[in-house]
Amino acid sequence: MFETTVVESKKTKVGLQKYMTLPVSIAIHVVVIAALVFGAVWNISWPTNSPAQVAQYSVAAAPPPPPPPPPPPPKASSVTVVKPVVEVPKNIQELAPTTMPEKVQPVATQATNAGVEGGVEGGVEGGVVGGVVGGVVGGVITDTAPPAPTAPLRVGGDVKAPIKISSVDPVYPEVARKARISGIVIVECTIDKNGNVIDVHVLKPLPFGLDQAAVEAVKKWKFRPGTLNGQPVDVLYNLTVNFKLN
Repeated sequence: MFETTVVESKKTKVGLQKYMTLPVSIAIHVVVIAALVFGAVWNISWPTNSPAQVAQYSVAAAPPPPPPPPPPPPKASSVTVVKPVVEVPKNIQELAPTTMPEKVQPVATQATNAGVEGGVEGGVEGGVVGGVVGGVVGGVITDTAPPAPTAPLRVGGDVKAPIKISSVDPVYPEVARKARISGIVIVECTIDKNGNVIDVHVLKPLPFGLDQAAVEAVKKWKFRPGTLNGQPVDVLYNLTVNFKLN
């Protein structure tokens, strides 16, 4: 159905021009590429030393110098001590007294403490502020003893305990004996200046009349009285009565 028609030009190329076109094109491209490469290389700054030399130079760099030492402290100013010059009189022998005075007047001293009304001027050695004029230093021992206490005293401290001289065994009640009751009865009593037992109170009782038997027996006991500063006094004292079955 279709027909293809090829029309050829009748004009033919010259032989020399046909063979020179390709080499000239290649040469032009080479020149352009070389110019571009040369221009790029021309702007690069190349290092003068190799990388190994640069690294070696960096490691071998000298350390910074040490800081300067601090300035020395200022010198202490010297203090000049001026010694007083004592002039000795040349005629010292003429100034000495030739005669001994018969009486030397005491040097008046200023009192450090204010005096007490009624006291002695200058005070008394060993005296007490506010003491009695004409008294004796340290007091005077008299025969007057302190008044004896009226109430009985508890044994302890300066109060000495009484000492038992004689005692009486209590009567064992027959009722308590049959009931087989035994034990101790504790009483508190007053021992007077004569060593007699008075005013007895039961502190720990026992049944069947044992406590009453103990009270009756204690009242018959005799003591050497208790003392205060060597003087007999009434004292409170606890006594124990023991009841045993045979």
